[in-house]
Amino acid sequence: MEVVEGKAFINGKIRKASIGIENGKIVAIKKILYGKTRSYRGLIFPSGIDVHVHFREPGYEYKEDFFTGSRAAAQAGVTAIFDMPNNKPAIMNSETFREKIEKIRHKAWVDYGLYAGVSKDMVKRANLFKLYLSGDNEIFVDYDELPSLFKKIKERNAILAIHAEDKDCVNRAGKNLKEYEKNSPIECEEKAVKRIIKANKDIKAKLHICHVTSKETAELLLKNKISFGVTLHHILFSHESQFKKIAMGKVNPPLRDERTRKKLFGMVMKGKIPIIESDHAPHSIEEKENFEIAPAGMPGVDALLPVMLYFVKKGMISLKNLYKMVAGEPAKLMEINKGAIAVGKDADFIVIDFKKVEKVKALSKCGWNAYEEMSAVYPIHVWMRGNEIVENGMPVGEPMGERIK
Repeated sequence: MEVVEGKAFINGKIRKASIGIENGKIVAIKKILYGKTRSYRGLIFPSGIDVHVHFREPGYEYKEDFFTGSRAAAQAGVTAIFDMPNNKPAIMNSETFREKIEKIRHKAWVDYGLYAGVSKDMVKRANLFKLYLSGDNEIFVDYDELPSLFKKIKERNAILAIHAEDKDCVNRAGKNLKEYEKNSPIECEEKAVKRIIKANKDIKAKLHICHVTSKETAELLLKNKISFGVTLHHILFSHESQFKKIAMGKVNPPLRDERTRKKLFGMVMKGKIPIIESDHAPHSIEEKENFEIAPAGMPGVDALLPVMLYFVKKGMISLKNLYKMVAGEPAKLMEINKGAIAVGKDADFIVIDFKKVEKVKALSKCGWNAYEEMSAVYPIHVWMRGNEIVENGMPVGEPMGERIK
């Protein structure tokens, strides 16, 4: 038996413990255990789970691929990611789904799940699906199709993630961040969410609303007991924020005004949001030169957990609330055997030294992120299924991630 010992976050509390590991699972947690022992001085904390990333493979590997994206996740303390289907070609049928699985096999540093686009084919072997109500791409579904689709999702015991912006409300034009937001205001999000709630009222399919941007939308979803995520960029940036290149802040849904941002930030700091997701969507810096034609999206899997851990250090958010949003609730949503230091769970955890503060690193293949001047606490060590995959902040060994969804 392998043993990891030190101060650990267990059942919402920090206590000194010995964690016994066999075959990638936690088999015992006691004050003292005997075996091949590693002792750590930092805090042993459950690793992060990111339910929303775009690792760009296949089709856009010049921006990111599964190897580089998952390696960045690992270095930032995330050991499970869930990748979206708007690739090239989009993952809309069994053939493209199978081809993606084969293409990324053996490339992942962390465990992963794969979303498929919703189509008449309803991709075989997939149990995670994504749709856009915004009409931004071919993974689009109109409102009148939602009830029948929700029934299929429930019958399959699947999970459906939704980009909730109303197609007829959205206008992706604008010469700057303020104009861009004005043309796709919060009302677009609210209208779509209300239609989703109505369509799912009697069906109760398992839904997850991506990247919610306002306190009001969040409260509506909490009231109706529907899972949702909030991104780091929507709580830290507004359309008033300054970027090295203005298009670095171009995302969908758009960055809101400063007042809206602060209200959403406050909900996160109080632990009132179920899940924080990165919506890691890298583009090359050259693509961000011209705002009007720049693609929307920014990288973030390499910053999400480290920035939030810095907020813990500063006393802005409790460790317990952060745990819920980056590990506990994501594991519950995805129904995976991770998300806690507990007997029977995968031995996935990170070791943190809160005294070691550094600037955010651009670990993504695209070579930049918008958080680079911010302070962060990166994990020193990262373990996944009983294997150390990051040592002293650097990846070690070979990619060993497996498909878990």
